[in-house]
Amino acid sequence: MKVDITYPALGNRKQVKRKLIKAAGLVLLSAAVICPIVNIAVGGKAWSLIVLLGLYMVWTLVLSPDLVEYNRISQFIKLLLCSCLMLILIELFLAPGWAEFVVPIVGFGGLIICAALFFSDMERQRQNMLPMLTLIFLSALGSAAGLLWLRPEVVWPLEVMGALSLALLISCIIALGRGFLRELHKRFHTK
Repeated sequence: MKVDITYPALGNRKQVKRKLIKAAGLVLLSAAVICPIVNIAVGGKAWSLIVLLGLYMVWTLVLSPDLVEYNRISQFIKLLLCSCLMLILIELFLAPGWAEFVVPIVGFGGLIICAALFFSDMERQRQNMLPMLTLIFLSALGSAAGLLWLRPEVVWPLEVMGALSLALLISCIIALGRGFLRELHKRFHTK
């Protein structure tokens, strides 16, 4: 008995898209190898780390997005976290003195946008509660750590980010009610 497995033929557009993504991946990989070599050869500040993170952002957000968690909240949170990490790297390696003020502002702006995305269609976005809770937790943790270790004149953005993350957690609990615990149970259930 001969089993003949046939798959539908790929369309022309999908083949062209696949070839373009492969070519872009090769260009990004080449740049990822060349930039650190040039940075070491030229010397100076470690700008190649910032370039590598930028290449990672282009690859993971544009060319090869997630297959499982591909929704608007998860993708925005990934963009937000990569952007904050990029700002911190720029602070550490290129231009110090400003990121401790700017990163919390970007953080609470991202919290506001995530809250708008979550509460605009709560029935469909209920399944995206775990990335939202992760962002809330990271924002509260970053705010607490910043309040403990940073200078006193940089306090208000951290306070706003911490207060907003706490308010967002409380509003999620109130809006979902018993569904909040049910969704947590679904995400962390191991049977």
